[in-house]
Amino acid sequence: VGVCYGRNGDNLPPPQVAVQLIQAQSITKVRIFSYDAETLQAFANTQIELVIGTTNAQVVDFGQSQGDAADWVTRNVAAALPATKIVAIAVGSEVITSAPNAAGYLVAAMTNIYSALQQAGIDKQVKVSTPLSMGVLGTSFPPSSATFDPRFSAVMQSLLEFLSRTGSYLMANVYPYYAYRNDMRYISSDFALFRPNQGFTDSNSGLHYWNLFDAQLDALYYAMAAYNHREILIVVSETGWPSMGNADEVNVVNLDNAASYNGNLIKHLSNGSGTPFRPGITTDTYIFELFNEDLREGPTSNRNWGLFKPDGTKVYNIDFGNSIVVQRNRSFCVANPNASFTDLQIALDWACGPGHADCQAIQPGQSCYLPDTVASHASYAFNSYFQSNGMDPSACDFSGAAAVTIADPS
Repeated sequence: VGVCYGRNGDNLPPPQVAVQLIQAQSITKVRIFSYDAETLQAFANTQIELVIGTTNAQVVDFGQSQGDAADWVTRNVAAALPATKIVAIAVGSEVITSAPNAAGYLVAAMTNIYSALQQAGIDKQVKVSTPLSMGVLGTSFPPSSATFDPRFSAVMQSLLEFLSRTGSYLMANVYPYYAYRNDMRYISSDFALFRPNQGFTDSNSGLHYWNLFDAQLDALYYAMAAYNHREILIVVSETGWPSMGNADEVNVVNLDNAASYNGNLIKHLSNGSGTPFRPGITTDTYIFELFNEDLREGPTSNRNWGLFKPDGTKVYNIDFGNSIVVQRNRSFCVANPNASFTDLQIALDWACGPGHADCQAIQPGQSCYLPDTVASHASYAFNSYFQSNGMDPSACDFSGAAAVTIADPS
């Protein structure tokens, strides 16, 4: 679990102070929206994993000019590494649904940025993606019937092909808050806030959903599967719940709901359960946001998403510490439940052969031979390879046949 650090305010502390606050909360993943040399320097030598981004206006420029994309990478990424641990670039934000003039340049911009990373020799450590809104879906309920909006078919196909080719992930801004606020007749607050509720069963898949967050994630996973992309994982680039709003918002926007959503979200992500469609799959998630930003436009709620006030005091009690320690220190690599028998067998053969994984224990008569299934043997071999490579996420891919989890498979 990480946090989004926005700076659209006239009363916010300097970056150095913000970073100290982030470290005090044991937060190790941060997404920033605006930055300069001072901000990047503030994160230097902290080991905080940083996601930086481009503006939507830059998407058009970088899509048209490889040179401009390369210059940007040189100045903002290569120059900051390795002291500042940049791990991803978010190209624009919700470009497909909110910036139609830039959407046609999106994948070209991402490709040019990725090429610049390759030229600098840092493409393995810095991923390239773009945050999507849930608006890219034409149908989202039930999750198993989810499809991308036909209007965005061409760009989504190209985007998913890029993410698959470069080993990246889909970034998505997932907000149960907006779904609940806009459809309170059919969505209960308990379902939106991870509180005890009856949930619902997807009649097509037979899977049962206990919270809206998982339902939204699986809608995206099913939509990608409909485009024959089951290998791409999701990173939630934004999610959260505002703590204060206008008088007509108080039933939805209040301290109790904000604390419940974000606190229960952290607990849910920490248990490693994944989603009904993608069980055991960890989802890196960035809570929006660190501070209340008093210069954001719109209703009062837009200025009250923060976990902290500008003076560093908590808006409400929330604990990051334990969940992050668990997620970072307990990582395993297991067979992707959606991988085919053939793909698992090919990956298993590679892991135990050219990959030099220690597969002795899954040989006939040995301690981990049973259950005698390809999925079980593959999970053992994948994890052996993953652990021997320092739990590097790139060591748990196997062409989409494997996935990282914090749930101990033993």
